Amino acid sequence: MTTSENIAQIKDIVLIVFLVFSFVLLLFGAVLSLRLYGRVNRFMDRMEHVAEGFEETFGRVAVARRTVEEAASALKPVAKGLGLIGAFQGVSRLFGGGSSESPDSENK
Repeated sequence: MTTSENIAQIKDIVLIVFLVFSFVLLLFGAVLSLRLYGRVNRFMDRMEHVAEGFEETFGRVAVARRTVEEAASALKPVAKGLGLIGAFQGVSRLFGGGSSESPDSENK
């Protein structure tokens, strides 16, 4: 064999090795991408589940708040009649929690 034939065979061998190596890298990247996709998919499903739980919890808190507000508005006249609101305001002033507003501003 001549030198030019040897060089041509070496070029062909190098090209074949390069193509095989590239194919192996492509397969490896595809496998890693599929595994990453599966993990991201599971993570997103978990985050959706957590978001649904938060939404349900905040909905319950909103309903409870409305219920407490309704109960407070219904019981406020009774508490005023019994003098409980004045007693609570006196206790809060005693411990330094008094507001700067006058008691008459509350009745408006």
